Formats: sequence, structure tokens, C-alpha cells
Amino acid sequence: MKFARFSVFTPMNRNLAITNVYDGITEARGWVVDQSFFSNIAATVNFEMPSSSLQEFQGILRDKGLQAHVDGDLPACDSGDVRGSVSLTFSHNEPDMKRHVPPFG
Repeated sequence: MKFARFSVFTPMNRNLAITNVYDGITEARGWVVDQSFFSNIAATVNFEMPSSSLQEFQGILRDKGLQAHVDGDLPACDSGDVRGSVSLTFSHNEPDMKRHVPPFG
């Protein structure tokens, strides 16, 4: 299976940016496979979609105010699906998020 990697650096509110990525994946006929968050500084969204939708997905993100840079080249369009990720880095002056972690053990 082919892989596509997008990187976004944005001052946009992180919740709005993540929602825009989720919506963009859906609009490009894809689906979210996994996500991970690093405080309020970064997020990664993993997805799968038809490889023929990658260019459209990049345009959808641009229309939503997210300039997605492709790491490497986009896989050639064919009839198969492609796995991908969007790495978001948020530019802001907010302090790190504090979360209570209950004791375990």
C-alpha cells in the first residue's frame, strides 16, 4: 500500500484545525484510522483514502485555511487506496495543557 505524508504549521485554533482535517478527509472520500496528540502543540491524524483523491484532499485543506506541504511526492493516482498522515504543529503562546493523571499500580 502506498503512503502520503502531509505537514501543516498553523496559528489556527487547534480544535478548529483538527476538525478541518477530519472534515477534509471525509470530503475526499477517506476515513480516519488513528490520531495522536502532543499536549496542545502538535497532532497527527492517520487516514486512508482512494489515491485518486489526494490532490483533491490537499485542495480541500487549502480551502479550509490549512497550507499542507507534501513530504516527498504524492503517490501516482490509480484505483487503489493510500494510507496517509497529516502532522499538525500549532503556533501559539498558550501554556502546555495540564491533565490530571490518576495513580495506578
